Amino acid sequence: MADKYILGIESSCDDTSVALVSSGFHVLSVKTVSQTSVHRLFGGVIPEIASRNHLAWVIPAIDAALKESGKTRDDISAIAVTNYPGLIGSLLVGVCAAKGLAAGWKKPIIAVNHLNAHIASAFLEREKRPEFPYLSLVVSGGHTSLIEISEDERTVLGETMDDAAGEAYDKIAKMADLGYPGGPIIDKIAAKGDASKYKLPYLLKNNKYADDIVFSFSGIKSAVKRFLDDGNVDMPSLMASFQNRIVELIERKVKLALSRKKYTAFVVAGGVSANSAVRKMAENIAAKYNIELYLPELKYCQDNGAMVAAAAMDDFFNGRFSSLDFDVAPTVRPKNHS
Repeated sequence: MADKYILGIESSCDDTSVALVSSGFHVLSVKTVSQTSVHRLFGGVIPEIASRNHLAWVIPAIDAALKESGKTRDDISAIAVTNYPGLIGSLLVGVCAAKGLAAGWKKPIIAVNHLNAHIASAFLEREKRPEFPYLSLVVSGGHTSLIEISEDERTVLGETMDDAAGEAYDKIAKMADLGYPGGPIIDKIAAKGDASKYKLPYLLKNNKYADDIVFSFSGIKSAVKRFLDDGNVDMPSLMASFQNRIVELIERKVKLALSRKKYTAFVVAGGVSANSAVRKMAENIAAKYNIELYLPELKYCQDNGAMVAAAAMDDFFNGRFSSLDFDVAPTVRPKNHS
C-alpha cells in the first residue's frame, strides 16, 4: 500500500509547529517557530502574546513544511490539528488554519488531543508500536499524567493535583533567578551538584495519598524557597536535590501502577521526557520490569506538528474524521483533592 501523508498542526501553547508525516511514521518535514525568547522576558508564557504570534507564523510554517517535504497539497491525505487541551487563544489559531486548509483543499480533518499527540511522539521514526495494553507517562509543563492505553480506550490512572512537573521546574527556576524555561536550565545545573547535600522532603510519601496514583509538586517549592531565603546556597546541589525529589515521586507512582497490572511497554513523553534524570529513571524501570521502553527522540519531546500527525494515523485509517464545526476545548485543571 502506498504511503499516506498527514499534515500536522500544533499551536496549543507557544510553539507554532507544522509537519508532514508518512503512514510509516517517518517525518518528512517539521517546521517549528519557538516563542521562548519572547516569553523569557516575562518568566513564563503570556497567552495573548502567544496567540498573536501564532497568527503571524502559522501560514509561513505551513508553507515551509510543505516546501521542505517535497510534497504538494495534492499529496496530503488529511489535516490533523491539536484542539485540546491548551491555551484557548493559541488553539484557535491552529484549528482555524487547519479548517481553512481542509475546506479549501477538500481534505478530511482530524482533531487531536494534545496528550495523545505527546504519546505518539515516542513512535516517530520507529518501525513498530507497542502491543496493548501499555502504560504511558505524559510529563510536561502543563501535564503529569499516567495513562493506560488499551485497544479500545485510554484510561487516566492518575494525574497531578496541582502543578505539573515542568511547571514546578519553571517556578523554581524563576524563584532562583536562573532563567526560562526552567527544565533544561535546572537539569544542566543539577548535573554538577550533590543531591544529598540538601534534605528536601519526599513528596506524598507518608500521607493519605501514599497508595494513590496521584502527583503533587507544589509543596517542593516551599522547601526550596526556605533554602534560597537563607542565602549562601550551593545552587547545583540544591537543584540536584530538587530534581531528585521530582523524579523520585514520578518513579514511585509509575512503579505503583506497574505493581497493579502487567503492561507490555512503558511510554514516556512530553517536554520533561527530555530531562536526563527522567530518561534514566525510565530506562531503569523498563529494565527492572522487563518491558519495552518508548522514549521520543529529544527533538520530538517538545510540542511539534509531527506528533500531532502521528496521533491522527489510527483515526485516519479507521475513517474517524472530524466535522468542520468541531470545538476548541479549554483546558480543565484537575480538582484539588481534599
